[in-house]
Amino acid sequence: MIKAITFDLWNTIFTNKFYSNLRLKCLTQFLESNEIFYSSDKIDNAFKSAFYLPERYYEKNLHIYTKERISKLFHFLNLESTNLDRNLLKNKFEEVMLKEPPLLKIGLKKTLEELSSDYKIGLISNTGITPGRIIDKVFKKYEISKFFQVKIYSDEIGYYKPHPILFKTALRKLKCFPQNSIHIGDKLETDIQGAKDCNMLTIWINDSDSPKSKSIQPDYEIQQIYDAVEIIKQIV
Repeated sequence: MIKAITFDLWNTIFTNKFYSNLRLKCLTQFLESNEIFYSSDKIDNAFKSAFYLPERYYEKNLHIYTKERISKLFHFLNLESTNLDRNLLKNKFEEVMLKEPPLLKIGLKKTLEELSSDYKIGLISNTGITPGRIIDKVFKKYEISKFFQVKIYSDEIGYYKPHPILFKTALRKLKCFPQNSIHIGDKLETDIQGAKDCNMLTIWINDSDSPKSKSIQPDYEIQQIYDAVEIIKQIV
């Protein structure tokens, strides 16, 4: 019997939205305000080198904080010895989402309204440059915070999914056993594998007709988030 449901964030609650161009603009303005001028190509290459990290960097699933990325950025731009306010730049990067919030997935509010009356609801999210404190503000803007008893962010835990600590922390706070819980997400390698490793049931959102995996098998597959409602209510 299902007692708790956890949700992924991107492409599950929020539609995917990318903020690199806005952050590049912030970076350029930040440098120019400090009378530092580089070509757009140099700034772009430094940004990509610092923020588009290779897969091997994620092997241990340790969360990579914005301040670490900025340190790399300063290294590529030869700015390590300057007195530039790194904290100011960090905040600008992290708060970009507030200027242009991502849209909610179609059917998301209806899904939460129907499920929250019978089940405990949690969020388990990897965060990149945008930390949990900013995502919380967007949740409040859309008036969906009230549906979540627990929100687990990688920048607050220190690890990325599929590390089990995120799922175990959510279940502990929801006071629910793994066998009585189900996780919904769109990434096989992080959401589905991570939840299954913790003995949770899983629902894979495959709204782009992605190829299936032989090694990672979700318990259920859907195309729209609202499809999860009927599935969950039929599980006994």
